[in-house]
Amino acid sequence: MKYAEKYGVSRASRKYNKSRSYIHPNQHTEAELKLIWDMRRRNPKMGLIELWYRLRRRGYTRRPESLFRVMRKIGLFSAEEQKETYIPKPYEQMPHPGERVRVDVKVVPRKCIADPELRLFQYTAIDEFTRLRFLAAYPEQSTYSSADFLRRLKAWYARRGIKVE
Repeated sequence: MKYAEKYGVSRASRKYNKSRSYIHPNQHTEAELKLIWDMRRRNPKMGLIELWYRLRRRGYTRRPESLFRVMRKIGLFSAEEQKETYIPKPYEQMPHPGERVRVDVKVVPRKCIADPELRLFQYTAIDEFTRLRFLAAYPEQSTYSSADFLRRLKAWYARRGIKVE
């Protein structure tokens, strides 16, 4: 201890091949632990930083990291709940063509269109059994465009022998 007082804790830890905490332990005192315990008991829903701030006003001198570490050690933080692992649902294979057709609408980027004033919406339909895809582009996304797309989609699949349900 005399060497550490004269030359510093770091130099003493190197000379005697011991950690800094072994030479100069800086544990929480019983008074600090009681202060933390009492404050947490009275304010169980308070966040860590607000708790640390209020403790500082009552004489606590350590950093928030130390407060978190000691609170976890004495059991004031419950262990984090394990999230349920995601189990994907099995893919439901369609028994016949046309049973499920997925429809999607996307905005066509302006850099993909030659005319900078034109704005297009791409409607896409994919039959999940056959994976046949039908595309159409419309200048607006409206109920009229959607109804027209569905009418054309039904006719397109019918020409290929698929009845869309």
